[in-house]
Amino acid sequence: MKHDLKNIQESIDNLFAVQQQILDKLNNIQVSEALNFDGSFDNTADDNMLHINNDADLDIVEDKLTKEHTFRNKVVLELSRLTGSSMSETVRKIMQKLFTDNFLANYSYIGFKGKKQFSTLQTCRVIFESIRKMRQYKDVSDIEIEKPLKNWMAQSSARIKKTMEKSSISDKS
Repeated sequence: MKHDLKNIQESIDNLFAVQQQILDKLNNIQVSEALNFDGSFDNTADDNMLHINNDADLDIVEDKLTKEHTFRNKVVLELSRLTGSSMSETVRKIMQKLFTDNFLANYSYIGFKGKKQFSTLQTCRVIFESIRKMRQYKDVSDIEIEKPLKNWMAQSSARIKKTMEKSSISDKS
């Protein structure tokens, strides 16, 4: 009897896993259709615009996110595809897609040390929306998103320094 229950539980677990895979695939199809209803998002100028390198780029994106709801929805859907195995990995993927380290070096989440405040930007809100659109993170608190976001931003200067050191080493070779 105990063995039968264990087999039934394993079967249920397997069915649940298959069902989750089907739901993920359906969600990806819906995302793809939403992104392609007026042209592919992946290969448009909008996608290039999303790699923010300076305040001028930021102003353009912030303006579009505020005024163009279709653009905002496309960005949220596109970023929601960047799911990682952990919250930190998810935040890293999103931040790498949106910003350069040189840009982030001038910002902190709440504006400490004379840096500009990131938490009030529309792009910050879009990051939160896109993460909550991901099935495994739909119920996470702000703090669970903020912590890896703050860490990623705080390490931007270190990543720049590391990149410069690598390039100077390769230049000497």
